[in-house]
Amino acid sequence: MTESNTVNPTVTITKEEHKALKQAALDKDIKVSALLREWLREYPAKETARDGK
Repeated sequence: MTESNTVNPTVTITKEEHKALKQAALDKDIKVSALLREWLREYPAKETARDGK
């Protein structure tokens, strides 16, 4: 899914992290980009809960 407002960031990770990221996406039957979008949606809520706000 390419949208006009998307960017292609470069992220430096280890080979092990790359494998883990790909495996996490495979486990959910989604693409890595979708996995990252999901994490970005959930992350603020987790941070707020952790900070007690």
